[in-house]
Amino acid sequence: MVALLVVGTFIVALIIDALVRRARKGRMEPAKVYATVSERRMPGFPPGYFFTPGHVWVNLRASGRVQLGIDELIGRLIGKADKIEMKKVGDKVHKGEILASVIQGDKTIRIVSPIEGTVEQYNYELEDHPEEFTENPYTKGWFYLINPANLSSDLKNFAVADQTKSWWSKEINRLREFVQTHLPQPAMAGLTYQDGGLPLEGLVAHFDRKAVAEFETQFLGYKPGKD
Repeated sequence: MVALLVVGTFIVALIIDALVRRARKGRMEPAKVYATVSERRMPGFPPGYFFTPGHVWVNLRASGRVQLGIDELIGRLIGKADKIEMKKVGDKVHKGEILASVIQGDKTIRIVSPIEGTVEQYNYELEDHPEEFTENPYTKGWFYLINPANLSSDLKNFAVADQTKSWWSKEINRLREFVQTHLPQPAMAGLTYQDGGLPLEGLVAHFDRKAVAEFETQFLGYKPGKD
């Protein structure tokens, strides 16, 4: 009888423990929310990465080469891409000219190079998985490894560390104003404001071609005629 009581007590304890764990798990996993354009939502900027006015990040490697990609803000704004047109190994890269073109339906978003150099590697994985530049912008979503020509002078114009946070906050404010001005009213009506921000994923898909052109100029530094 005592043995049965001990076993019964042990089983009840296991049940209670399982219920407590389930309750804790429920509290620790809040409902999923969409990423927002908000000053209160600062990303974890990778250490050692430089960020350029055109939202291209630059990572200086030990070899002296630089790895380039698109930062999280612009990657999420563009959202799902159908195709990415990229340069190939051996191609020259010129500052202010097109580095890559992101194709989304009938729209093309042109990314501008912040440096001079020569392409030594390009991320061919993006040809089959263009979503990586949005989902993993600082790891799998890189675009190129480039042998720079004038990196010491180019780096002076890039933001790093605390400068990045200040610049990011200003860009968010500019972006919020741009979205509110250029997003069609039917699309705006479907947005839910959170933490003073706007939903971020794939907003570019709602822009018309004129708005896309202005977006390229104001945030990516693209100037028509420099193709």
